[in-house]
Formats: sequence, C-alpha cells, structure tokens
Amino acid sequence: MTQQSITDIVGLCIFIAAMLFSSEVANVVGPYMVIVIASSVGASFALARRDKATRVRAIWFFIRVVGLAILLTAGFAALLSAYKPGMHERFTVAPIALLVGFIGDDWPRLLAKLMRGVFFVIDSFRPKGAGNE
Repeated sequence: MTQQSITDIVGLCIFIAAMLFSSEVANVVGPYMVIVIASSVGASFALARRDKATRVRAIWFFIRVVGLAILLTAGFAALLSAYKPGMHERFTVAPIALLVGFIGDDWPRLLAKLMRGVFFVIDSFRPKGAGNE
C-alpha cells in the first residue's frame, strides 16, 4: 500500500468520503463536499448582509445559494481551467464556490454593474461628432 499525500482541500474531502463510500464514489462526492462547505461559508456572509429574517427564510436562502453553487461551480471551474490550463479544476473549486456563496442574491446587481461597464467600453469606441449625440 502506497502512502499518498493530501495536497488540497478536495483531496481531504475525498479522503473523508472514502471512509464512508467506495473510492470511486468518494472521487465524485469529495469535490461536491468542498462546494457545499465553501458556498455555505460564503452564504453566511451574504446572509449577514441581508435584512433580518426568520430561521425558515435563512435556511431557504442557504439551500438556494448552495444549490446554485452546486450547479455553477463545476462549470465555472472547467471554463477557467480551459482558459488557463495551469489552473487545475481541483484548486479552483473552493474559491469559486466561496464567491458564488458570497454573492448570494446579489447576482442582478452584479450583472447590472458588469453590463454598465461593457456599455461604457462600447461607448468609448463610438466616434464623437455632430451626428452622434
């Protein structure tokens, strides 16, 4: 039996999951454990920014944010890995899930700011003159 070192949080979660499941299942469950944990930490910050609500609303918020992180994180990590081959998906899963959780319900505001920036860049290329007012 060879000793393998754990080099990242995904490896640690795979090791923990391997105690409960087979190694094949642990390789699938481990990254999602990281996504759930990291997005829960991020969602706690997002929940602190929100108006005070009931416990049921807070739990529903966590379920929505963690569910969104589960859906988005793997795709974002794969895109980032394809764009930057030096960044392996295992190392980007936790920060992306934390960021998705941290944003929480502020996606419309974030996307609106992003679109204002895009429109500003597009407008800067438009020629200034008498016909363009």
